[in-house]
Amino acid sequence: MMGASIIIFPQVASAQDADNSGDIVVTALKRDTKLQDTPIAISAVSGDSLQRGGTTSFTDLTRNTPSLRIVDSGPGNRRVILRGVTAAGEPTVGVYYDESPVSGSVSTTSDAASSTPDMRLFDVERAEVLRGPQGTIYGSGSMGGTVRIIYEKPRADRLEAAVSGTMSAVDGGGVGGSVDGMINVPIVEDKLALRVVGNYNVFAGYVDNEFYGTKNINDGTSYGGRALLRFTPTDELTIDLAGYYEKVATDSPRWIGETGKRYVTDGRSESGNYDENRIYSATVNYEFETVSVTGVTTYFDRDRTQVGDVSDTFNGRDNPAGCKRYHLGITNPTNPATCSPAELATYLEQTDRILYSSLYQPQSIKNWTNELRLSSTSDGPFNWTVGVFSEDRKTTVRSTLLTADPTTGQLQDFVDENIFYDRTINDRLKQKAAFAEVSYKFFDKLTLTAGTRYYDYKKTVGGRIDKGQEHYSSKVTPYTEESSSEDGFVFKFNASYEINPDVMVYAQAAQGFRPGGVNQVIGLPAELAAYKSDSLWNYELGVKTKLTQGLYFNVTGYRIDWDDLQVSGRTAGTGSVFGLISNAGAARIEGVEVELNATPIHGLSLVGNVGYTDAKLSEDQVSTVVVATGRKGDRLAFVPKWNVSGSAEYVFPLTDSFEGLVRADAAYTSNSYSTLSPLDIYRRKIDGFELVNARFGIQAPDSEWSAVLFVNNVFNAAAINSRSSSANTGGKTITYSAPPRTIGLTLTKQFR
Repeated sequence: MMGASIIIFPQVASAQDADNSGDIVVTALKRDTKLQDTPIAISAVSGDSLQRGGTTSFTDLTRNTPSLRIVDSGPGNRRVILRGVTAAGEPTVGVYYDESPVSGSVSTTSDAASSTPDMRLFDVERAEVLRGPQGTIYGSGSMGGTVRIIYEKPRADRLEAAVSGTMSAVDGGGVGGSVDGMINVPIVEDKLALRVVGNYNVFAGYVDNEFYGTKNINDGTSYGGRALLRFTPTDELTIDLAGYYEKVATDSPRWIGETGKRYVTDGRSESGNYDENRIYSATVNYEFETVSVTGVTTYFDRDRTQVGDVSDTFNGRDNPAGCKRYHLGITNPTNPATCSPAELATYLEQTDRILYSSLYQPQSIKNWTNELRLSSTSDGPFNWTVGVFSEDRKTTVRSTLLTADPTTGQLQDFVDENIFYDRTINDRLKQKAAFAEVSYKFFDKLTLTAGTRYYDYKKTVGGRIDKGQEHYSSKVTPYTEESSSEDGFVFKFNASYEINPDVMVYAQAAQGFRPGGVNQVIGLPAELAAYKSDSLWNYELGVKTKLTQGLYFNVTGYRIDWDDLQVSGRTAGTGSVFGLISNAGAARIEGVEVELNATPIHGLSLVGNVGYTDAKLSEDQVSTVVVATGRKGDRLAFVPKWNVSGSAEYVFPLTDSFEGLVRADAAYTSNSYSTLSPLDIYRRKIDGFELVNARFGIQAPDSEWSAVLFVNNVFNAAAINSRSSSANTGGKTITYSAPPRTIGLTLTKQFR
């Protein structure tokens, strides 16, 4: 993670006023509506507000949105949670950049939700966070909600450019920096324009490795950008072509919690993420007199190598007892006696090698999605959206155990003699869907909405083991393949009532789902391989109000009933040896969300958000297939009960040529736990924390230039967002946190 700030250049000079007036136009319903008039739980932030808060990625949206939680394990390793809806398996929150959905990798645990890719936020029009299931319009990845980043589009009526540079230093760590730039070029006046955005970033390291005596090991770099071409041959037709690219190379920011020291690890081998994302999309929109037709095709291509130190897995196994247990346990499991001298010598040699080793996992994701939809555009009482959708996602994961140099911890060459385990997994998900949503406004007050989505998916998973590993009880296994499929409907019902132009009340019942799949466990009995989709119903009641000019207050209460949870468990009965995903148990989530947005005087902006989430199992996680750890009443993992955030910003004149800027952002997150069961020996408590950021600067009244000094994590809080433990860590606690106090300066300039 980078302790730095970037500047995003919006093209709406009055964005601050728009944020506070409720007049931001959003497209959450796949048609244009004003934020305050949209009868769902939605937070929207303009690009100008994102810039003023120093937002660098969607992870920072937790400061603007109640009930949004990011389990942040570094760039490319982020789990997005809304309203406490989180579990192993496919994502529970959809993430979109413009019209393009992005996908995590299923990895070796079928857990695509844990590796959401993160594109740089620069030159952004707005961000939208839709809270609660969006199953009818956004489909299977949005059972908890949807996050949408909408970038600025090319403009054919002007030549403009922008540049931003940042330098920063982390307390006790290294120096970071970033350069961002944008140029917008009209090619044919009022018809054709190109907008190109680029960035280069240096991550400041702050984690030290005491085992090797190395400092700031989690430094790294990223670079990328996008090119957008907009063609408007007529007033009715708009064609957008876009290419996005982002590459990240960084060691992991994880540190060990037991040492009593912050940001210190004793890892014996490398951990890191090397991530390359490419998105290619085409969007065609035609505006008829009363109907808008939109077609979107997106090809998402991701190459990712995940590296995790697992050296501690093998602690204490380099001895005769280990040879008897692990070597003879797989070569002679029915009668393990004592290793012969030759067996012991070979076993010790191989085990000594992997005492310094990492799981080295190259992964490839290729995802092609298509959507065609029609939406009404008239001002009449009847509005509707209908469409069809398809997805074809192919994932290949190679999981290897790769040795490291015992003197440096650096991974050795990726060649056969250094690979002590080698497994390949192929995963393919094919989906198709049709959706419809209609609404009618009665008496200029009451609007009723109903929506549905038909889905049909097939999941095929195959794998082989080319090199076994006795410590994993794993043998060479030929390629095998299993499939599962399912279809069905999800529904949405909404009623909203405008008491007066400043007060709206709405009620909603909405369903969300995500696909099931096939377990990747090679050797698992065929009847246990498949697991089905899980689904939930969300019931909510909300009120949106404009109390007075410049003062908005919204409240939402909700209850979620979640059935057939996809859970990680083990096969039931004697000889419980297979770890797998299956459907077991249910959960109930109840919560309240409060949003306040105020501009009491010119130049002063106040924002506050409160989210309360009570997420617990409502049934034991026990079925005929698995016995999982969770029992009725256990809290869902990584879900704090309280998320509270707020900001205060004041922009004031200094002279005719200068304005001053003062801003403070504060957030509080209460405690949570890494696993469900209090009896789990690997369960870890994640303490609550407060995080405060401050910004001071000067700028031109027309925002043509600015200079901003920022201090992130003012009070140098540990701000731990994830703690976990497993057999792979030898029981040690792996910790991820926000960076220490970071001080920096950002300079920006616009040319227009």
